[in-house]
Amino acid sequence: MFKTLPEMLRNTIQKYPQNIALKMKKGDSYQVYTYQEMGNEIELLTNGLAKLGLHEGDKIAILSNNRPEWPISDFAIFCLKGVTVPIYQTLPPNQIEYILMDSEARAIFVENQEQFDKIRQIDTALPNLEFIFPLETVESSIRKISYYDELLRLGRDFQTENPDFFRQSVDSIDPESICSMVYTSGTTGDPKGVMLHHRGFSHDIIHSEARLNLQSTDTFLSFLPLSHLYERLAGHWCPMYVGATVHYAQSVNTVIDDLKDARPNVIVSVPRVFEKIAAKVQEQIEQSSKFKQSIFYWAQKVGKRYHADKIDGKLSWWTKIRYSIANRLVFRKIKAIMGGNMRYPIAGGAPLSVETLKFFEALDMQIIEGYGMTEAHLIITLTPFGKSHYGSCGQPIEGVEIKINADGEVLVRGPIVMSGYYKRPDLTAETIDADGWLHTGDIGYLDAENYLYLTDRKKNIIVTSGGKNVAAAPIENILKKSKYIEDVCLVGNYRKFISALIVPNFEALRLWAEYQELNVKSDEELIKLPEVIDYFEQTIEQLQSHLARFEKIKKFILLPRSLSIEKGELTPSLKIKRSVIEQKYKDEINALYANAESNSIT
Repeated sequence: MFKTLPEMLRNTIQKYPQNIALKMKKGDSYQVYTYQEMGNEIELLTNGLAKLGLHEGDKIAILSNNRPEWPISDFAIFCLKGVTVPIYQTLPPNQIEYILMDSEARAIFVENQEQFDKIRQIDTALPNLEFIFPLETVESSIRKISYYDELLRLGRDFQTENPDFFRQSVDSIDPESICSMVYTSGTTGDPKGVMLHHRGFSHDIIHSEARLNLQSTDTFLSFLPLSHLYERLAGHWCPMYVGATVHYAQSVNTVIDDLKDARPNVIVSVPRVFEKIAAKVQEQIEQSSKFKQSIFYWAQKVGKRYHADKIDGKLSWWTKIRYSIANRLVFRKIKAIMGGNMRYPIAGGAPLSVETLKFFEALDMQIIEGYGMTEAHLIITLTPFGKSHYGSCGQPIEGVEIKINADGEVLVRGPIVMSGYYKRPDLTAETIDADGWLHTGDIGYLDAENYLYLTDRKKNIIVTSGGKNVAAAPIENILKKSKYIEDVCLVGNYRKFISALIVPNFEALRLWAEYQELNVKSDEELIKLPEVIDYFEQTIEQLQSHLARFEKIKKFILLPRSLSIEKGELTPSLKIKRSVIEQKYKDEINALYANAESNSIT
């Protein structure tokens, strides 16, 4: 069993040298790397970095969208015994400056002119940054740069002069050594550099794959950012461990077309993508004839029965026949949206609604849910295949312990726990206690079969002025069941009651307004209409009817646009940055509580 990431990849290259490792569409053709070709380029790049004087322990950043050069650069840094510092590609220059300064990075790979220009703006503030490696041609006036292709040429020369360097470097990697420093975006405060080691990654990959049962013939579609550990480990290293193919989406906006092109067996995504697919299908059904609706709902019922009986090993010939008809009439068309070959999707980063899970189960497609965090080398729990507990994110992977403390917080212990926060021993001591338990900040509980259920983030608990504790996430998820609600952020800390900032699903809302014969020119006008406000009041009241009085939303604000990562409102894993939202809409929130009559639900 491998102990370091380069050792993992070397084993795969030896076993599946001609399997396609990386594939990306370029115009009408594809850029393709077999595992052998990927390994050869990693060796050249490692030697090229060494030729320039980079060495063990050096921090080297990567600022790029997903493309083959990203993982090749990543593994080259590992093989050099350096430390990869991934940077999210949409961050503004000031935030990139913070990460490069704090990590003391000596070098950075940048994708193109757009990313290079960000470095140019902050160049004088980065005394430690000695090397810039563009992947594409850029115009530069700030310093000498070395292109990616130039590094490969330097690597060939260095390889001739030092034929044993690469092998000796890889063989001498200490599994306990830090190989990557990932800056958590967090929902509050400055990002923190999480120090991660080969041993933790190796354990996570080996025992996650044991739960996932991936195959060397699988194709993964990559569209989440590689700068986030979720895509890097689950969407790249896990398939690479078994010799599968990573097919890059052209962009996050072309995923539907890319699904048809790649025809993947597995995708790694946040729940929002799956929920949008389910909502889109449901919306189309609601707009179809009564006859088509009846066929769809019959098919769903058959699909759920088929899935349940298949998992229990009790499939009858009659259920198989009915499912075959349902598949031909309904499911095949839905599966075609996802490429037609999807075996199972993997969801993480946020809770998945039970309704969405059941929707995909009816297609005989179980979504594998997981729970993890950067401080634990990513994966902590996974759902065993065919053994979903609705509302749960699965059981701990082998070798990982979970317990719930007196405050309801989830604690984690095992080889996957980080080494600590870079240059922050104080914060490390607050997060990892003397007995080695990582305090996750998540609130949850374990059932009798050791399945973990998350209820909220510790920091997301709202305490009203009356002393009532309100968990925000479950209520937000209840509201997001409405097809007219895209996102919700609850507020009300130390206030008399709970309020909500709501992002409407404008696509669905525009259709509703058209049906109601409401004519408006913009989304800003739309959300101000009394008819729209009344409709949301009714919708919210219906959805929260079963909540306790102190948990109910009394007032709300409809926001005129979606929240975004670029504006600092969402983390790269699409979690709401509550402090940012509350600060940005501070005046509107204060006005809500000052005027107890507007948009009030009684």
